[in-house]
Amino acid sequence: MYNDELKPHMSTIDVFRLFALSKEFENIPIRESEKVELQKFVERVPIPVKGSMEESATKINILLQAYIARFKLEGYDLNSDMVYVTQSAGRIMRALFEIALKKGWAMLAESLHNACKMVEKRQWYSMTPLRQFANALTDTT
Repeated sequence: MYNDELKPHMSTIDVFRLFALSKEFENIPIRESEKVELQKFVERVPIPVKGSMEESATKINILLQAYIARFKLEGYDLNSDMVYVTQSAGRIMRALFEIALKKGWAMLAESLHNACKMVEKRQWYSMTPLRQFANALTDTT
């Protein structure tokens, strides 16, 4: 699926959408109790989400962005789904990066490399690297 869907000039929006369409996540349901919280997150995430709230890919995209942004989730089901998504996120993003690298698509490889770093560090690419040291900055001892 990745070989068919990857294009040399994909935006970050498309990269996150492609991640969310992965086969690993096709069995994650959208529960009625989660829709309100997911809708709240759609308005807060920095990368626009393609798709309707009825698609599981939309939920996966929102959960990935909520993980990077360090949002607090309320429901147990949503938290367990996020754990599942985040356990696969780094591996899938690195795989997409490797595919783009092998195909020689430099712009896409750079975008996917940035996405890999965002997932690993849980920090948006536009933020200052000093945010990695949040505990050190607040520690006055």
